[in-house]
Amino acid sequence: MRYVSRVVVGCCLVMVWFSASGQAEVFMPGMQPEEGGIEFAKVSQCSMCHGKTPNGAADPLLSWQGGMMAQAMRDPVFLASLAIANQDIPGVGEFCLRCHAPRGWLEGRSTPGDGSALNAEDRQGVSCDVCHRLVDPMSAEAKKLAKQTPPSPGNAMMVADTANVVRGPYGDAKGAMPHRTQKSEYHASSELCANCHNISNPLLGADVNTVPVPEYSHIERTYSEWLLSDYAKQGAEGTCQSCHYPAVPGGGQASRFGSARRDHFVVHGPVGSSLWVQDATWMAWKGEGMDKKAFDLAKERTRDLLKKAATLTLTRTEPDTVTLRITNETGHKLPTGYIEGRRTWINAVFYDSAGKVIQEIGGYGQKSDTILGEAVTVPTLLDPEGTTVYECSPGMTEAQAKKYGKQPGKSFYFALNDVILKDNRIPPRGFKNSAFKAHLSQPVGVEYQDGQYWDEKQYKLPAGCTKVRAQLMMQSVSWEYIKFLAEDNTTNDWGKRLYEIWTQTGQCPPVAVASVEAIVKP
Repeated sequence: MRYVSRVVVGCCLVMVWFSASGQAEVFMPGMQPEEGGIEFAKVSQCSMCHGKTPNGAADPLLSWQGGMMAQAMRDPVFLASLAIANQDIPGVGEFCLRCHAPRGWLEGRSTPGDGSALNAEDRQGVSCDVCHRLVDPMSAEAKKLAKQTPPSPGNAMMVADTANVVRGPYGDAKGAMPHRTQKSEYHASSELCANCHNISNPLLGADVNTVPVPEYSHIERTYSEWLLSDYAKQGAEGTCQSCHYPAVPGGGQASRFGSARRDHFVVHGPVGSSLWVQDATWMAWKGEGMDKKAFDLAKERTRDLLKKAATLTLTRTEPDTVTLRITNETGHKLPTGYIEGRRTWINAVFYDSAGKVIQEIGGYGQKSDTILGEAVTVPTLLDPEGTTVYECSPGMTEAQAKKYGKQPGKSFYFALNDVILKDNRIPPRGFKNSAFKAHLSQPVGVEYQDGQYWDEKQYKLPAGCTKVRAQLMMQSVSWEYIKFLAEDNTTNDWGKRLYEIWTQTGQCPPVAVASVEAIVKP
């Protein structure tokens, strides 16, 4: 019996200690720690063949090192939030480690829930061998490997091959390799990503053994958002991998020793929306075990991906009015992923004939605040109530807040949150209200019609305006979340360290995802 208590990911029999209501047991199906005696290869072993290949920037090891999968257990934002989760429900962090340190979890080093028992190899995050040994948890093969398989993909209820067999798009590799290979359609499917990108709080589920993950307590629904979109109907061209693991033009070579050149070969370092967390992670660990070139290349890939996320158009609909349309070009909500600190918003600037700014909406600049009892001036969104901020805001009901001695309403205590108070993020193509509601991912506080994958805003032109410029801004970590992580952590120094890192690495500035200009002369 493991004495833990998290809400995000994991699949073991756990005793969850509640600060206000005693204890409860939650069993999460899937492969259990040490089940089958599985042992994973070290990254250094994989690098012997899969590093320094003739692929340039698409070298498997190099590209993987720059992605956040490799940094999942080093990310200082995660580590700061992990500490607070463990404060709220002691030991709950073991569930988090199921995704962020899967090697350590499956090999039995996930207790204590703060990750202090993990070894250096576990801190490689989602490592090469872990990913390439995964088996579809819904398959007949999985039933032979795990005593109990899950009711749906998600919540890190993973199943891994206990044999030394590496799975991928090809199964015909030959040569003196230290492992066998097996062709796996699963590794080219979005269901692989569902393992850690459809997350619900199992402590709030009625029966996690039989109820599918999307049907209780929304934490993250990226896979559901994709599954319920038109992209899920497009075959290989519409998978998560088609965007986040782009194919290398001309193909590539997996190994530097006698490996055939493959027509289909992908970049192994997936990227999302952040251009700051790489710098923060590097500083947090002083570059130990990391490759700066890999980080720089990952940031280039991130910029390229962000350019494809949205399209903006400006139309003059009345003599004194312009309409801005924001079209979601992704295969999920815009934005998606973890919901505590990530947001996008509209920045609109109105100019006169001399190029002078008459008015700005959604401006970003300096304001006075306090942190850890100190007065500071920090950059933040200056008028959150005056513009449209696309975000998902979790919170606590009065009953839940009373139970844990917190304040009801919007909350960053994601181990405790039991309600979504706002979700105005723009849906993907193929959106249908009833389908998203069935996955507890429906819009909250805003209305989108079935089939709508855009949003429109009207703006009155101020007197003398001759030009309008609009941008969709993206920020992966807000000042408000940084402040929370620094001030509410009473366990260790990761919150304070994160704040110090934030101040020295550009303070996570927002990035313009898309922009548009229009001349609006009278």
